[in-house]
Amino acid sequence: MKIRQLQRGEITTIYQERLVHDFIKDELKKLSIILKAVDNGVYECLGLFDDSRIIGYAFLVKQGMSYLVDYLAVYPEYRNKGIGSEIIKMLRDYMAGAGLIILEVEDPVYSKDRDLKELQTRRIGFYERNGCTDTGLRARCFGVPFIILALENSSIRSKEKLWEIYRSFYGTVFSKDIVEKNVEYL
Repeated sequence: MKIRQLQRGEITTIYQERLVHDFIKDELKKLSIILKAVDNGVYECLGLFDDSRIIGYAFLVKQGMSYLVDYLAVYPEYRNKGIGSEIIKMLRDYMAGAGLIILEVEDPVYSKDRDLKELQTRRIGFYERNGCTDTGLRARCFGVPFIILALENSSIRSKEKLWEIYRSFYGTVFSKDIVEKNVEYL
C-alpha cells in the first residue's frame, strides 16, 4: 500500500462517489471550497492505494507545519481489515515533523440515536487505539459537536491555545465571518 497526493479529477471523483456517502451532510464542505483550498496550498487530499486501486483517503487542512485531518475514510469493502490503522500509520509518516496534528470526532454525548451513538463511540475507540489522545477541547462546527483529538507526539498546548489554532484551520478555508458564525467553543 502507498499514500499519495490526489489530482483534481481524483478529488472530484472521491468527493462525488465516497465523501457524500461517508460523512453526514452537515460535515461536508462544498467541493468548490475544497478545490479552492487545494489551489491555495492550504489543503491536501491524499489517497491510500493498493496497487492502482484506491481503498481509502484523507483530506487535510494544512497551516504551516500543523494539520487538521478533515476527512478520513476507508472504502466500505475494505473496512474492518486494519486499513484504517494503516492509513493513520502512513499519515504519521507523511506528516513527520508536524507541530500539531488534530482530528475531529463527532461527540456521542449529543447523539439521541442509540446506533449512531454506538458508532461514534467505536470511532473514538479506534482513534485512541491508534495513538490519538483526547485534548479535552470540544467544539461545534457548522452544527456538529466534536471532540478534538491529537495524534501522539503532537505538541499539545493549553486548551485556549489549541482553540485558537483549531479556529485558525477553519480560517484558512472560510472567511472570518463564516468561522465566527459556525465554529463554536463548547
